Amino acid sequence: MMIEDANTEKAKEKLSVRVKYSQIGFFLLALILLICIVAQVYLAGMAIFEDPVNWGRHRIFVHMFEYISILMFFLGFIGRLPWKMIWGSFGMFALCNIQYYTAHGIAGALHPVLALVLFWVSFTLAWSSYRYYLGVLAASTDTTLLTTQK
Repeated sequence: MMIEDANTEKAKEKLSVRVKYSQIGFFLLALILLICIVAQVYLAGMAIFEDPVNWGRHRIFVHMFEYISILMFFLGFIGRLPWKMIWGSFGMFALCNIQYYTAHGIAGALHPVLALVLFWVSFTLAWSSYRYYLGVLAASTDTTLLTTQK
């Protein structure tokens, strides 16, 4: 009986560590995604106002961060985050893919509008995951360590 209790405690501890690191990872990826979207808009502005060669950089740069939201989607499940954050990250992936279709033709006017939506959703995900993790941290018993180390 004692061995089962010890194993259960270890399993819970492992689970909580995995959940905690997944939540931290979700927040960090959301922050990176937000920074990448700002950089992407900056590159588009550079292409419009400075030098058209920056369109190539704008096209290439998206491939460096387009799958971050899928990683966030999986980390959201592992980290037991609220459904709005989990599906919000999947929505980011869908919006990134829609951007490819709005880059040309008559739908081109939607491209900068969707960029604003991408910025807002990524900002909301970064902010809400940060606040969620702080709430979990405050509710845990480990906060006594944080307050005694002043």
